[in-house]
Amino acid sequence: MNKPAAFITLKRKKTSSYQIRQFAITIDENVVGKIKSGETKQFKVPCGSHDIGVKIDLYKSEPLRVDLNPEQTLDLECGDRSPETFKEAFTLKGIEKSLNSLIKPKQYLYVQPVSGSPRKLTPNRANRSVKPSNKTCSPGKSCTVFISYRREDSREITGRICDRLTHEFGKETIFRDVDSIPGGVDFRKHINKTIDQCTMLVAIIGDKWLEAKNKKGERRLDLSNDHLRVEIETALKKEIPVIPVLVKKGIMPDEDDLPEDLKPLAYRNAIPIPEEPFFHNGVDLLIKEMNKTFSPSEPVKQQKGMSFCIYCGNEIMPGHKFCIQCGKPV
Repeated sequence: MNKPAAFITLKRKKTSSYQIRQFAITIDENVVGKIKSGETKQFKVPCGSHDIGVKIDLYKSEPLRVDLNPEQTLDLECGDRSPETFKEAFTLKGIEKSLNSLIKPKQYLYVQPVSGSPRKLTPNRANRSVKPSNKTCSPGKSCTVFISYRREDSREITGRICDRLTHEFGKETIFRDVDSIPGGVDFRKHINKTIDQCTMLVAIIGDKWLEAKNKKGERRLDLSNDHLRVEIETALKKEIPVIPVLVKKGIMPDEDDLPEDLKPLAYRNAIPIPEEPFFHNGVDLLIKEMNKTFSPSEPVKQQKGMSFCIYCGNEIMPGHKFCIQCGKPV
């Protein structure tokens, strides 16, 4: 008797690089075909667990583990993280992407689920394509997410997180200084005005976030005019939801490590975003928490007693000694 089958539909996203050349598609480390830029292909596979990937030259994506049920069709997309257009290639963001292809070759190619395509062991993404609207926000506020971070602490990974959030919620929703402040504008006034109108603030905390110092050797968080301190203090005072996000082995600061007006940050529930291969799992969890803030009328699970795996970002229920996602000890 034949084993029940499932289907994988893979679409390759267009970018400025490798437009003529094809990516090799791998399923369980076996090459099963090739795909051109902008092309879509479908494969019939046995149901169960499979590792999906793409590769070209020396570049090889991290395999995406999927679990398929009989007759299920899973929509995936693949591509490279080069500038999407030649125009973008000459911007700061485009140059950063190009450099990352040399610095982090393992992250250059990717395979990920398409909007609305469910995958076992990841948060439900059925509402991924629905962008927030004003009706789910407080009266008089637009749905804006302010991204607070230090460039020398987490610039590159913040860029990756912003790419995911922009794809999820729309470019007009995500505010990041490097992309969003018009030329010639006083950044302090612009930031304060934006925070006043935002729905939530996401604070990216890396391993250098707490102890970052200026040229004089002073800890930046201790300075009243430090832009990051002002951003978070303003959000806390206005009672705007603040979601700490831990990256690059960053840890939540203790209350005693923070200036007086920042101490409430120590009691916010943090979301860890690990490095590859669990980066997207962590961002999925962040998106899930953000959706709760965008839609406050929806029931929210009690977080008491719940923690998250620092290796893959998966939720860990009380009493569990190992993470069911990556198998690492709690």
